[in-house]
Amino acid sequence: MRMMAMSLIEKLIKQYPGARKKESVSPEEYEHFIWFNDSASDLIALPKKDLSKNEIELIKMMLVPAAAPNRSLQNHQWNRFLFGTEPVCPLPIGTPFRVIFFSFDKVPEYAEGEHPLKFVFSEESVIVPRDELNGYVVELQTQNTLSFEEVSSASQALETDLGVNIHFFVGSFHEVHREIKEVLLLELDWFNETARLEKRQPVVSTHSIFPYLIIDRFTEFELNAQFEVIFKAFEADPELPVIIRTLAENLANVSSTAKKLYLHRNSLQYRLDRFTEKTGVDLKSFHGIQTAYLAGIKWNEWIRNR
Repeated sequence: MRMMAMSLIEKLIKQYPGARKKESVSPEEYEHFIWFNDSASDLIALPKKDLSKNEIELIKMMLVPAAAPNRSLQNHQWNRFLFGTEPVCPLPIGTPFRVIFFSFDKVPEYAEGEHPLKFVFSEESVIVPRDELNGYVVELQTQNTLSFEEVSSASQALETDLGVNIHFFVGSFHEVHREIKEVLLLELDWFNETARLEKRQPVVSTHSIFPYLIIDRFTEFELNAQFEVIFKAFEADPELPVIIRTLAENLANVSSTAKKLYLHRNSLQYRLDRFTEKTGVDLKSFHGIQTAYLAGIKWNEWIRNR
């Protein structure tokens, strides 16, 4: 019988007696190891004390440096709770908190143990990497809680400082209850849904994605029945969906919308009036602008899929 070749990780484990596979390392020991993975994404932990700088550089030529699976026992508990079989939430019942999911477009470079988000969120927040690109932050509702604008500013700063793009999904605040795991996993599904938005925003929230969730509940027949006349107006003036979206985001303020779009106010007002004449949709009313906004979301999705 032909013997199978020994993998590179197995060779390293044989070479360094202190080396271990991921499942053999307890979370309390993670910081004492340097982590690498191979082409099969298998993780190996090599003791920092057993490696010289030259040895580390040599191993980097053969394996890919990786983050530890979880950086603390608390992180490990959160991953086990959300994605494993741990039945008890790490926070006590009734504790108000939220989860902010994040995703880098490429692996950021940072010092071992110094996750870049450590300098964004308060000390009581828990940063939980799932892999080198993705993870989430458990943030308690306190006076140190970041606002949506502060999260947006952090996204821009990280892009400038690290040269990577990061997307945040700011979840809603919840109090810990028996079904909190299902709620948080639902928000994770919503975060994954944001990847299909016509222009993925650096920071979105449960509130900003809500219109997309609403529109997805309609059948094609219902969409055509409700939006047919609006779609015809969009076809005649392809810039209207962007105009109406910007108008809605500026609370139907025509002057602010014109400034945002670099349009003359009177010219913009004329196009909006023409839209109302053709469709019967009053953009000055809450229900009118809401209807046109939802129609624009679906229209942009159809255009992308053509």
